[in-house]
Amino acid sequence: MLDLTLASVAENLAFDEALLVEADGKPGPAFVRLWDAPEYAVVLGASCRLADDVDLEACRADGITILRRSSGGGTVVLGPGVLCVSVLLSEDAAPGLSRVDLAHNHVLERIAAAITGAGVPVDVLGRGDLVCGNRKCGGSAQRRQKSWFMVHCSILYDFAIERVARYLKMPRRQPDYREGRSHTEFLVNLCLSRQNLANAIRTTFSSGATDFPVPSAQSALVQSLLSEKFLNREWIERF
Repeated sequence: MLDLTLASVAENLAFDEALLVEADGKPGPAFVRLWDAPEYAVVLGASCRLADDVDLEACRADGITILRRSSGGGTVVLGPGVLCVSVLLSEDAAPGLSRVDLAHNHVLERIAAAITGAGVPVDVLGRGDLVCGNRKCGGSAQRRQKSWFMVHCSILYDFAIERVARYLKMPRRQPDYREGRSHTEFLVNLCLSRQNLANAIRTTFSSGATDFPVPSAQSALVQSLLSEKFLNREWIERF
């Protein structure tokens, strides 16, 4: 378990990727990282199309950084009031984790149970949404290497939801339970503090110290990932 936030969203995305690269091919238990978005940013999923998802004029007017992550899923807005959870697992950690859908549910059900145990009932719906009272309070995506995978989850607890409506267009693909609702009608903050939310997740995953290979935030791998991907405009805007 690591609660560590770097200076920018791009650096945090690169650090998550470095964690996965370092873990792949090695034996070990689950590893969980918690981090916060230090500024507002639009983050495209690996295959999302910039022009389809993002209101570019609004982002330019507000000076909002547009980034891309290497995991799948949809485009999101991150910022203060969002807790980012990155869960890394080996495919051997439990039966069925070589399947993308089973691996995703394995992680999200644990997170949903943790939040529910903290006093706010949460379910998993759609393609990896955390839902409270039929409104989305968290989204997720997955990134796989040869033998390890990572599930990203961004959880809203005190986020300015109107930012999503300003910077993102309505998604072309929507889960049935959304029923065409706007961003502001569809999204909701959890009634939990950052500390209580983090403690709930920490309790459900933490099982003591491990020798998980954690790279330095200034490592050559992190810096290489930043230059090749997460700060590379050609890579970010390739779709």
